[in-house]
Amino acid sequence: MAALLRTPAAAPPAPVAKPLLTPAEQVALDLIETALPHCRVHAQVAMGALLSPPRHEGRRRAADRNIFSQKIVDFVIQSRADGRVLALVELDDRTHRRARDVARDVMTAKAGYRTIRLVAGQRLSSASVTAATAFLNGSP
Repeated sequence: MAALLRTPAAAPPAPVAKPLLTPAEQVALDLIETALPHCRVHAQVAMGALLSPPRHEGRRRAADRNIFSQKIVDFVIQSRADGRVLALVELDDRTHRRARDVARDVMTAKAGYRTIRLVAGQRLSSASVTAATAFLNGSP
């Protein structure tokens, strides 16, 4: 009887589009692409596209995947020559928390990825990005 008295649930609100990148991320993307013209730069990449959970069965595998499945990498640097992921780039601003960042870096390092951390704001410049990515200039 109680089910008959319920009013129908309102439809959920329609999602609203938002910009893919923040202004700071757009500046960083431009600087990275300028510093690494021989590379592809992908923005806002799901960690699930870069990582797989260890081979476990059932719930354990799902639990391991949940550790990273909702996380996003700011930028992925990819070799144009062979498609290899050369590095991950995180743009750190006032919202980043050091302990959480270290845990993310450890997780991606275990999978073989190197993370470059750039500081957003006035410290982000052509010179700082070129210096941080210099080791990639020998990459095909």
